[in-house]
Amino acid sequence: MMRNKQIVFAKFLENEILLEQGRLLFSLLNAFSLAGYQIKLFNNFRDQELEKYAQMAFSLENVSVVDAIPDDLTGWIYLFDKEDETIGNHAWRKKVRIGFDVFSPYWFEQPIIMPFTVHPVHATRNYELGLEEYRATKKSIRVFFSGDTEGYVRNRVKYPKAKLPRLKIMEAIRDRMSNVSLFVEDLPVLSELSNTYANKCVIVDTGKIWVDDRYWLSNLAMADFFLSPPGYVMPMCHNAVEAMAVGAIPITNYPEWFDPALSDMENCIVFDDERDLEQKIKLALAMDQEQIAEMRSHAIKYYETYLKPGAFIQRIESSENDQVTLLMLTEGNMAKKASKLRKTSILMRGTAAADSVVGWKWFLSGLLGRS
Repeated sequence: MMRNKQIVFAKFLENEILLEQGRLLFSLLNAFSLAGYQIKLFNNFRDQELEKYAQMAFSLENVSVVDAIPDDLTGWIYLFDKEDETIGNHAWRKKVRIGFDVFSPYWFEQPIIMPFTVHPVHATRNYELGLEEYRATKKSIRVFFSGDTEGYVRNRVKYPKAKLPRLKIMEAIRDRMSNVSLFVEDLPVLSELSNTYANKCVIVDTGKIWVDDRYWLSNLAMADFFLSPPGYVMPMCHNAVEAMAVGAIPITNYPEWFDPALSDMENCIVFDDERDLEQKIKLALAMDQEQIAEMRSHAIKYYETYLKPGAFIQRIESSENDQVTLLMLTEGNMAKKASKLRKTSILMRGTAAADSVVGWKWFLSGLLGRS
């Protein structure tokens, strides 16, 4: 699609975009920046103390802060949470409304769910340029997990089934799989793993030993599989996205939180309860290299097709609608509204349960004379 002007005008009237230390604002603006857009961010936040990731958003390449609305906005993209009625009728190329409710059905529109991104500390242009090198890393760990576990005990998700929390997953591995697992207690052991092949489930609890962020992606790239348990508040977590980006196949219990949902034994391995977790880890440990290579290629392809910032922006550009609703996964919305999650929720679009109600959607659309 030809772009007549690669300019975004962003004006946010509410503060939800600043939550999670500014991760939401950073991820949104960074995606447009990496796709080559110039972003004019209206300075509505001058009187607020911005947290670290919001500050990073203000200093992104291609982002400039403006205190006045430009005279000519023709052909620009308007990015907003609540529309400014004084500028809403300009000749925008597209209007993109940011929302956060992924639990409603949105029967009569087709919102785009913004893919969860790599963590802001890694989400740079250099990161994208270095992915091929990470993907070519010699594999030395069959199944790997590195992350914090302290406090990861609560499960808010009840649909389609309750999720096994991160700490329970680690406890199950320690209790049920001691013969095929290795809990790393000091950094020299982790460093030594790069010199041999550990056909085990290697666990690094960063709450007990600190691993510098600079080494995270290189450590992750050493693994055939990455165990991707739920995050602290919601299931979706940066590490699953980062795993697929560098070519580590996720072993996860929340495949339906991706859009489209991940596919078991194609680009991920899906587990359920403790017993199933044990079986799936043993399956990964016994898998031959040919099948691992095939699954790895599918995981990378999924990242390139759906998770890469440029691919996500292309979905917005190619939308037939002049007005697009863009939904972001947030901890705040999750904490308040998780009980509303059901098969009709937009987050479940593309899953087997959601497909069973698609016919009813179009039936109701016809009755109301809407499409």
